[in-house]
Amino acid sequence: MSHPASWKLTDVDERISLDSFELNSGEGATRPGTGWSIRKQTLHGGLCEGVDLIEIDNGRFRFSVVPTRGMGLWKGECDGCAVGWNSPVRGPVNPKYVSILDRGGLGWLQGFDECVVRCGLESNGPPVKDVVPDNNGNAMEIPLTLHGRIANLPAHKVEVQVNQDEDLPELAVVGEVDESMLFFPQLRLVSRISTVAGSNAVTIEDEIINLKGGEAELELLYHCNFGAPFLEKGSRLVAPIVEVAPRDARAVEGVDTYNVYAGPVSGYVEQCYFYALKAAADGTTLTLLRNAAGDKGIVVRFNTRELPCFTQWKNTVGLNEGYVTGLEPGINFPNAKGFEREQKRVVKLAPGASYRVRLVLEVCGSADAVHAAEDEIRKLQGKKKPVVHAKPIAKFSPAK
Repeated sequence: MSHPASWKLTDVDERISLDSFELNSGEGATRPGTGWSIRKQTLHGGLCEGVDLIEIDNGRFRFSVVPTRGMGLWKGECDGCAVGWNSPVRGPVNPKYVSILDRGGLGWLQGFDECVVRCGLESNGPPVKDVVPDNNGNAMEIPLTLHGRIANLPAHKVEVQVNQDEDLPELAVVGEVDESMLFFPQLRLVSRISTVAGSNAVTIEDEIINLKGGEAELELLYHCNFGAPFLEKGSRLVAPIVEVAPRDARAVEGVDTYNVYAGPVSGYVEQCYFYALKAAADGTTLTLLRNAAGDKGIVVRFNTRELPCFTQWKNTVGLNEGYVTGLEPGINFPNAKGFEREQKRVVKLAPGASYRVRLVLEVCGSADAVHAAEDEIRKLQGKKKPVVHAKPIAKFSPAK
């Protein structure tokens, strides 16, 4: 691939910050449905005040990236299907309006309405206490808040890229976000979010770099969230499963239908299931959320060598309460960090070392596309049936 043409939208070091930007294919699209555009705007009003939003439209799949919120993927639309969910949060929310310490460390939820949001980098999972060295090397207890800080940190560098190497150009947004503090972890996320003109897929390629001269811990989970039309009564999660277990007593209540979704139920209490998935020889795997009729679906592709853990979050509350499910590949399960550390699922990065991840979202807008994804999963599953645990298991969850 040749070096892409690029345009800087934000560069703090160079004092570059464009409020608006627009680029499009004009008359240069080579095939029907491949006319593309990239548009950047700064939002105003309400909790969105000051948020940078970059919309990429590849002629078939239109989606928005939010550099102000850790390079999250906000919402999209492809083949007539909305990609994302309807949160009770009216976003995208500027992080300055999010107090992550609120409600005992659950304040992260004040800004949560993205389709894909990263949980990390120092930690993710529930609010807990952790013990770390302070600036003098002494043990110090600190609060770890729900799902960490990265989603509420703005990018200090952002550029858009167009690669015309092939007849169908690749369009990309690249951003850098630092989760850094003097004496403490200094991690950098370099994210490249790309799509090919006319395609039904978005690719996220991330590199997390330890900028510090000492070892750093890394937790990372991709909270991929979907509502209608993929989620409805009778929707199913299809995956190549080695084993699956409920997270806790609440999830035990629904373990017999762990892979089937209910319609909206006001007051529903969330359920989570932890998975080990089968993969191809190179580690690649996929999960599929499909609607009841099997004619619409969303696929999440990833590599189990990079993201060995998979979490399913079921939150089938009322429609106006946040009816959603999360398909969540991760380095770790979203348990207390101390437990994940004991299970050796917290990555240790040497000075200057990095960790790379690739994730793909793929929309299935027809029954044929859904069936093709199901066939791919069926081949990975093979003849061996999944092991479905009736209760939490010690290696996945601290619950009994």
